[in-house]
Amino acid sequence: MPVYTRSYRNYDGAFRRHARWFLIVEQELRILSKSKIFQLLCFIAFLHWLLRLFQVVSYDIIMQDPNHPLATFLQQAKFIVVNEQSFLDFLRVQAGLVFVISLFAGSGMICNDFRNNLMEIYFSKPISWRDYALGKLLSLVFLGLAFTALPGVVLVVIHNMLAPSWETLTTTLWWPLEICVFSLIIVLPISLGILACSALLQSQNFAGITAFMILVANSVMAGLLAGFLRDKNYLLLSFPVSLDRVGEAIFHQQDLVFALGWGWPLAFVGLLCALCIAIIARVVRRAECAP
Repeated sequence: MPVYTRSYRNYDGAFRRHARWFLIVEQELRILSKSKIFQLLCFIAFLHWLLRLFQVVSYDIIMQDPNHPLATFLQQAKFIVVNEQSFLDFLRVQAGLVFVISLFAGSGMICNDFRNNLMEIYFSKPISWRDYALGKLLSLVFLGLAFTALPGVVLVVIHNMLAPSWETLTTTLWWPLEICVFSLIIVLPISLGILACSALLQSQNFAGITAFMILVANSVMAGLLAGFLRDKNYLLLSFPVSLDRVGEAIFHQQDLVFALGWGWPLAFVGLLCALCIAIIARVVRRAECAP
């Protein structure tokens, strides 16, 4: 039977005027949730959180009893004490796991759309290049925060529940904000960098390898420069070390990776973010305006 002889139901969906980027986020997260590799990476990140949960619970329960035989040992063991340093260390480890998860999830987000000719489908609908780019970015940002900010804040809440006192509350009052701020500083540049590689290259594998190699080369070159000039401040040029230095300032650490003020590494990270945003915007906007 010819198609034109059929009758079809009229489209009765509502036109979305705001937050159209949410459709992109929903689509990306739905696709990722079906991947076995993605589920395995998430499970590994969850195992680290379980280890930190065991640390918090054990420390709080034992320290409530001053006569406990392990109380003296826990007071001297810096790697077990629950303080700002322990949450900084938690986010440092999670940062590496988030990079791997984001590398798997985001290295093909843009280049696969080009390869599968999906750009024409996206932009044939009332979705602008801003909605598209923001949706891709927020997919990785929400994913990263789910493994950094969210579990970190949950650990702070559990710590207050197990050791309820006015002293604990006043000590940990600003910890959730510090965790959220540092988590965003970690996740945002990682997401932007991976998406920029995905926008520039035509293969998901090449984009993932390129992002990884750039990170390795950046760290090695900064380390060689700092060693050759005998000045640790040149470690500023290393992206991971710059993030680490900003984290030390946020969590009020005294043992610094280099003496330069935290504003310089933050400016360096911001410059990298601006460069990645410019790359993503240029590529995606050209796809929207393509004839």
